[in-house]
Amino acid sequence: MRRFKDTFVGRDYRFSLGVEEGAGGYYLSTPVSGIDRAVEWEAYFAISEEQYAEFLADPAATGEFTEACRTGGNNHLLLYPR
Repeated sequence: MRRFKDTFVGRDYRFSLGVEEGAGGYYLSTPVSGIDRAVEWEAYFAISEEQYAEFLADPAATGEFTEACRTGGNNHLLLYPR
């Protein structure tokens, strides 16, 4: 089972950064919704150590990346809880 530990919450930009415990990878989580937008859930996306440091130092830098996550553009980076 994957365990996600948030290390930063960017409320203004609606995302969290953190570390996947055990595997040691980094992630950005953000709310996403289905096609009809009737349901919203939190999705976790893998990011590099460099992206983690950049986003932590400048939360506004997440804008384009986070929007791509919300609209399905970064689905190849999705982390699925096991």
